[in-house]
Amino acid sequence: MPIRPDLQQLEKCIDDALRKNDFKPLKTLLQIDICEDVKIKCSKQFFHKLDDLVCRELNKKDIQAVSTILVSFGRCGKNITILGQAGLINMIKQGLVQKMVAWFEKSKKIILSRGNSKDEAVINMIEDLFDLLMVIYDINDEGKRQVVESFVPRICVLVIDARVNICIQQETLKKMNAMLDKMPQEARKILSNQEMLILM
Repeated sequence: MPIRPDLQQLEKCIDDALRKNDFKPLKTLLQIDICEDVKIKCSKQFFHKLDDLVCRELNKKDIQAVSTILVSFGRCGKNITILGQAGLINMIKQGLVQKMVAWFEKSKKIILSRGNSKDEAVINMIEDLFDLLMVIYDINDEGKRQVVESFVPRICVLVIDARVNICIQQETLKKMNAMLDKMPQEARKILSNQEMLILM
């Protein structure tokens, strides 16, 4: 009988998925309740392993695997520590949002390859990506700034693209509105530039 992983094994679960293509430990991890005060220790390499895994699965178009990774990271993100520091804040400084832009662009290619048909797995993956984006948005001011600058223009483009299924457009718009509702006044300056006005 397999050993039930604990939260401290998050990085090992990512390693198993990356090296052995074994997602069972990561899926099992999703069933564990996470307390706010639990710290999940990860190495400096965790961020790069995570990015490698997400990119690989997006390239393979394995949508369910991508969703599993995004949900796992989203649920554990605030609890991760790297070298004793807040892991998510550390990863934002290392370029997490820029990596997520690449994930978004790869996801968009998958969306467009599906045409206008409704695909629940793709809709779930986009929801999971935006849920993770909201975790980063809520973590600190730098997270907010990077998410707004990097994603609001891309979200607008996705929403107005006629090739995208209406359900994906609605989910995307819902998440963007949630971001805008929480946005402080000074952060809204990005929305006043000409490119954004054309898109909106």
